[in-house]
Amino acid sequence: MIVTLVTIILIIIIGITLGGRERVSSPENMIGKIITPIQKIFYGTGRAIGDGVNSLFSFREISKENKELKKEVEKLNQKVIQLSLTKDELDELKTLQKALNYATEHAKYNYISASVTGKDLGNWFNMFTIDVGSNQGVVKGSTVMNGEGLIGRVFEVGDNWSKVITIVDNKSSVSFQVLRNSQYIGVVRGSIQEGEFRGSAQGDLTGYLIDPQAEVLVGDKLITSGLSTYEKGIPIGQIKKVVKKENELLKTILVEPEVNFKKIDKVFIIMP
Repeated sequence: MIVTLVTIILIIIIGITLGGRERVSSPENMIGKIITPIQKIFYGTGRAIGDGVNSLFSFREISKENKELKKEVEKLNQKVIQLSLTKDELDELKTLQKALNYATEHAKYNYISASVTGKDLGNWFNMFTIDVGSNQGVVKGSTVMNGEGLIGRVFEVGDNWSKVITIVDNKSSVSFQVLRNSQYIGVVRGSIQEGEFRGSAQGDLTGYLIDPQAEVLVGDKLITSGLSTYEKGIPIGQIKKVVKKENELLKTILVEPEVNFKKIDKVFIIMP
């Protein structure tokens, strides 16, 4: 009975204490007023520090991932560049193959391939240097071309280098004939001066026809006539404009070259 009575009393006391007190004492209330704001500050500061630490670790993880992604992007960019270079080299080899076919058809000439090693200022390849010279059999006046057509001629030769002046240079001129009618002949010359930059010139050839009655048309293709230092039959370009003024005897033309004179990497040299 005593144990049962004590158990009942303890259960009643536990129930009363779990419900909380209806009123706290004045000292406890005063201490609570003082401690609560301070506790709030410490709690907020602790949360901020915890969030900051978590953010710092998250930032480190994100930074690490970004670095890894950048490395992957760099690797992909390098692969793209390598593939692009491979394609460019393949295109150059294809143009050289066209030039080789020309040289094979004209077997009486000696020929050699070369790479561009430098050029004058400006965007146009009106003068440039190649990596072959007298040691390889190159002589002054040799014809320079690629698979697209006529580039120019060698005007200066060293032991293992040569300088080329192209047909777009204003000091160059080429005798031509119209592919459609070999009776129509004339002369074209370049328009690019040394050091000219993009926008200052178009890189076209200007010239005239010997016969003022020649019925040439826009789109007519021109080839070397063989009457000058260049061998016969090399593509020069196509006519993009024909002008006939009443006070001028000769018919003038504007010609777009076959060769892209803003990008030349490999060339083919035919020795005379």
